[in-house]
Amino acid sequence: MTQQQQLLFACIENCCYFKLSGELRYTNASGMDDLVERLFTSKLNCQQLVVDLNDVSFMDSTYIGLLASLARFCQQQQLPRPTLFSTNSDVNELLYSLCLEQAFDIVQQATSAAVELSAVSAQHYSEQQHGQMILRAHQALIALNDKNKAAFQPVVDLLKQQLK
Repeated sequence: MTQQQQLLFACIENCCYFKLSGELRYTNASGMDDLVERLFTSKLNCQQLVVDLNDVSFMDSTYIGLLASLARFCQQQQLPRPTLFSTNSDVNELLYSLCLEQAFDIVQQATSAAVELSAVSAQHYSEQQHGQMILRAHQALIALNDKNKAAFQPVVDLLKQQLK
């Protein structure tokens, strides 16, 4: 049985909290993508970002790219590095294999946030919008370092061709 994906979010005193759970795949990433876009267009006033991945069972490269986008937002805004909580060894292995520790402070412990979080619904994306989201996520991933660039550049090139 696959665990239902869920995205919870709150922005409290200029700190944005993301709590993700379940299987995070490109097919259910539109809500997260929309939040990332709202961050970049300054519709959310975030001075600090906290991401809780403790209840995540699986994450694909698109979702990791969306996380990389959050880190890029913090760099561009000259904010502190985002904090990422994750106690799942499989997820942590993936995060470290894609060098996310270069962009995040990864804390391997449980969270006990007494924060009121709201569920974020998936957005209704067209096939073109879905493709653009996957492309942006992978571009953020390859922007992290050369190892990721070598691994994901072919994906980015293929997506660019398909989206023309």
